[in-house]
Amino acid sequence: SGTRSESMERLNLIRRAAKRLADQPVAETRPAVEQPAIRKEPLPAAPPIPAPRMERPEAPAPRVNGSAQPAAVGSHPVRLNLMRIRQSQIVTPDNTSSTTYNEFRAIKRKLIPLARGTGVGGQMVNNLFMVTSALPGEGKTFTAMNLAISLAAERNLNVILIDGDVVRSSLEAYFDGANGRGLTELLNGKCQDVNEVMHRCVDVPNLRVIFAGKHDAGSPELLASKRMADISRDLATRYPDRIIIIDAPPVLAAAEPAALVAHMNPVIMVVAAQQPSRHHVEEALTRISSARNVMMLFNKSPQWRHTSAASYYYYYRKDSEAASG
Repeated sequence: SGTRSESMERLNLIRRAAKRLADQPVAETRPAVEQPAIRKEPLPAAPPIPAPRMERPEAPAPRVNGSAQPAAVGSHPVRLNLMRIRQSQIVTPDNTSSTTYNEFRAIKRKLIPLARGTGVGGQMVNNLFMVTSALPGEGKTFTAMNLAISLAAERNLNVILIDGDVVRSSLEAYFDGANGRGLTELLNGKCQDVNEVMHRCVDVPNLRVIFAGKHDAGSPELLASKRMADISRDLATRYPDRIIIIDAPPVLAAAEPAALVAHMNPVIMVVAAQQPSRHHVEEALTRISSARNVMMLFNKSPQWRHTSAASYYYYYRKDSEAASG
């Protein structure tokens, strides 16, 4: 009976607890407040990243055939250094009655037909002249300058004079206004086009000059390189209406002239009187034996060897002026 009374008491406790829960007020359930939907705006697109700009290298100056060439950037006119030229007894445009002028007038009369050959329309077929000598001091630069000025005096003939003696250059001393660039810069690639280093001579309108340029330790080897051969061919084909004269180093003083002669026609070998021995001349001719045409020019002849040709040209000029006046 004790166990039964305990069970009844537990049941009564459960009933009273359930009733107490039923009598408590139920808390009002509030509807959840609807939160406004958050509108997600799309982020602004990032500006496009520009593609890297590829800089194109400047193209070399256009190569225009013919004589009407625009002046290239960097080249500018030069003038004759008349004081230096007169001291060296080189001809000047205002002194056409001198002995030297008339001697080179006779020489150019033989060279012009050789240069033109069988060319058509005034174009040259043998327009690459190389002036050299066996030894230094025989007058190769003197000869190159006189030939250039004499040939450029022709009415319809243009001349390009190039200082090819890149080790002991001398042409620049006879001109004013050179900018230091020349053949060396063409050979080492610092200049790509010949017009960058070619200068018009104000005093001789038909003359253009290319100086040796700044000294470069590798210039002698470059002078005998394929690059020089390409430049020579390019000059000859680009300017078929011009005679190109290259003042080259002495044959026995440098190995480069022997490599150049294959591209030159004619080669003018200057021989000074009583200076090189017969052995020197023969050795020099042997070294340039691959040349197609070699012409000998006798220089510094003794006074007694001069003829009266200068006087003849002088009086011929005076008579012509009197007749035309």
